[in-house]
Amino acid sequence: MFKATLRKSAIALAMAAVFAPAVVSAAELTAFDKAELDQLSPALRTQVEARLTSGQTVRGIVETILLNQISQIFASGEVTAIDFEKGMAVWQGPNGDIKVLPFDITTLQLRNT
Repeated sequence: MFKATLRKSAIALAMAAVFAPAVVSAAELTAFDKAELDQLSPALRTQVEARLTSGQTVRGIVETILLNQISQIFASGEVTAIDFEKGMAVWQGPNGDIKVLPFDITTLQLRNT
């Protein structure tokens, strides 16, 4: 009985050690991630922080939010590039037309569409 309990405890401890780094890394943001979060509005920052999980970056989440917004407006094409620093996204339509879509960096809302 004691050996079985000891073995179960060892297995639980080993599994906790495996999964612990993933939890810690999600809480540790890079300086770049922190700088990007600082540019966002408080509401959007809260939304992005809530989506952060192990292995994700602030940039990845922000790009996904922006891509989803553009896809809703221009469903028939695809976003080919995003320049977060300048607040520009490039969309290409099915016939090859290209549009540069400016967006507000703090809210990720498209401008002049």
